[in-house]
Amino acid sequence: MKTETKINIAPSSTSGHYITKTKKVINLDNVNETFLVEEPAELITSNHTTLIQDEKGLITCQMVYNPFAKMFEKSYD
Repeated sequence: MKTETKINIAPSSTSGHYITKTKKVINLDNVNETFLVEEPAELITSNHTTLIQDEKGLITCQMVYNPFAKMFEKSYD
């Protein structure tokens, strides 16, 4: 029985964001959670719709401006 590989590209997310249909994912930056997907893949999450379908490219966390801290920070679920 073959199981599908899931690579979590948002370790800090409470819901997880998983790349499937490929194993060619390179972690470029642990702090900003930036990943390079080298061949067509699918990004699946439990709290969003399927964001990427049979595409490759660069994926990074969304940054939002916090007016109280007066700086940008990672968006959280």
